[in-house]
Amino acid sequence: MTESYSLITSLVTGFGLALPFGYFFERFLKTPALVGYICAGLAVGFFPGLPPINEGMLEQLAEIGVMLLMFGVGLHFSIRNLLAVRTLAIPGALLQMSIATISGALFANYVWEWNIGQSVMFGLTISCASTVVVTKALDLRKLTTAMPGQAAIGWLVVQDLVSVLFLVLLPPFAQVINGAADVSAGAVAIDVAKTLAGVALFVVLMLVAGRRIFPWILTQVAATGSRELFTLAVIGCAIVIAYGASAIFHVSFALGAFFAGMVMQESRYAHRAATNSLPLQDAFAVLFFVSVGLMLDWHIFIQRPGEVLMVVLIIMGVTTSVAFGLSVLLRWPLDTALTVAACLGQIGEFSYILAQQGISLGLADSKMMSLIVAASIVTIALNPLLFAVIPKLRHFLVVRFGWAKRAAMRAAPDENLGSTSHEFLDGQTIVVGTGFSTKELFDMLEEMERRTIVIASADAPIDELKARGFKVIAGDAADPMVLVQAHVASAAVLVIAESDPLDARRIYNTARELNNKLPVIVRQRHVEDGAVFPSEDEHLHIICEDLLTSLALASETLRRIMAEPDVREEEEPEEEMKPAERLRQLFEAEYRRSVDSVRGTSNAMPETAQEMHVPKVSPATPAASAEALGKALADASAKREAALAGAAASGASVRLSAAGKRVSDLWSRVKGLIKRS
Repeated sequence: MTESYSLITSLVTGFGLALPFGYFFERFLKTPALVGYICAGLAVGFFPGLPPINEGMLEQLAEIGVMLLMFGVGLHFSIRNLLAVRTLAIPGALLQMSIATISGALFANYVWEWNIGQSVMFGLTISCASTVVVTKALDLRKLTTAMPGQAAIGWLVVQDLVSVLFLVLLPPFAQVINGAADVSAGAVAIDVAKTLAGVALFVVLMLVAGRRIFPWILTQVAATGSRELFTLAVIGCAIVIAYGASAIFHVSFALGAFFAGMVMQESRYAHRAATNSLPLQDAFAVLFFVSVGLMLDWHIFIQRPGEVLMVVLIIMGVTTSVAFGLSVLLRWPLDTALTVAACLGQIGEFSYILAQQGISLGLADSKMMSLIVAASIVTIALNPLLFAVIPKLRHFLVVRFGWAKRAAMRAAPDENLGSTSHEFLDGQTIVVGTGFSTKELFDMLEEMERRTIVIASADAPIDELKARGFKVIAGDAADPMVLVQAHVASAAVLVIAESDPLDARRIYNTARELNNKLPVIVRQRHVEDGAVFPSEDEHLHIICEDLLTSLALASETLRRIMAEPDVREEEEPEEEMKPAERLRQLFEAEYRRSVDSVRGTSNAMPETAQEMHVPKVSPATPAASAEALGKALADASAKREAALAGAAASGASVRLSAAGKRVSDLWSRVKGLIKRS
């Protein structure tokens, strides 16, 4: 029976082991969960009685994870981003792969005395890093849209393209090594030309036709209003394009999916596409790392520990040093050089593909494959340590070496303010983040001709913002160097439009270290998010979306009630003004309640829909309806105040000036409606 359900049993064992191992490594060993996933695959053979795993099927599911993961990366990576890092990615990747291949081949030939074919294969397999591992590492540290992360991704795109050429050149190379006499340089040149032409044709089709067709498809599907159809369109496009790229143009699945995401980034539904595909990306990416663990023969650590250690040292020592040196020599910032070096300190899926190709051509054997897989698992497991030492290594280099200090102050493309005047950098407004929530803010700042600096991610509409007269820094606002470039010490106000409370708190902490009296306005979605900010900062203003929505709902409801026809004209004017006074008091109480609610912690619970109701009143005059609604709102406010009483003392202090002005304006409108009625 289990053979008939090999897919189900593979998923049961894969996910069933990945969860406890991933939790253990993340919770207790403080390492990324992906290391636990690899160990889960390694541990399959140590637990008898588990449902059997079909390794071939699991590898296919893992390949889907690679497609979706690279598709998600492409959704955050525009064509402009790719061009922005070309001066680093193209020469850097080509030189790094050449040096790594030559170094590995010489080491294997002279130290281990392997033959030329095996030595070259070994050099090729250690020259390319794992795209999946790098993507997860950057996403974990929120570097995917930062300039260092964009540079690392661009570097890997070039590596993938070069690896495709390796696969084309290996068959004729094997014929030469094996002594075949009928290998012609012309035939090899034709094969290479065909491969390059296929890759170029695919890229052109995606950038010219794909960037128009696929966003249009998303728009049409989104217009149906069906969430299921939209998710199906996103996943379907990613997988179909990735497969078509491999089957027709002989491009890897990962590269095809990456370009699919990059062209869909042009659509206004790109964010929704990324959100909908994220759960599947995470689930299938887990299976990729489990499948890596399944490939390992753990006996190699006992039989050949010295060889495994040497390969690990070459990858994590030589390759990272070469990548770092090339990045600095190409005059990119120190942070970018360190990030790229850390990303390249491991090997992955393309190394397995090259090794398997070498085995089929007689250039490698199963021992080399086991060595490559063992080194891959060790380097992937140790890769988080490379990222962990970046801050300390950066500080060490900057303190002791002048070239490092100059590199640290160097600006990458789109990460500097250009030749801005001193007047601009005094009393300016700094806005962190873009999107719909900042539309009115940018319109107002542009209309007022206010000096404004926008700190945005690399996938933001930077050119559009520059065209409107804003100065733009592409980077992470939590990085002190980015805020220093924005001259936060002399700014008039800092607006943090990031909705994630933890990201906003990181930015706030960095800004406070550089300017402890700067007025800071923070946008948050939920009332309880205000609890992550300190309560003693009198220069902190928090704007809560839930609170403003609540006030808008109350005001619109009151406006509709005030607009009802008055059938009791016999009432005296003095009596009609009593509800007005009642409403004024209600709005004042509501505003005080709103301030208290934002000061609450995550334990504070808003009132339920049942607590907020309007009793039926007959006849429905403006006065009677307003009186009834006022009583209902007052009761709801009393209930919420009771729920928040225990949390209000330890919450965040806020300044809801915008909300207060809105309440005042709404009260004036309601008062006018009452008078007219």
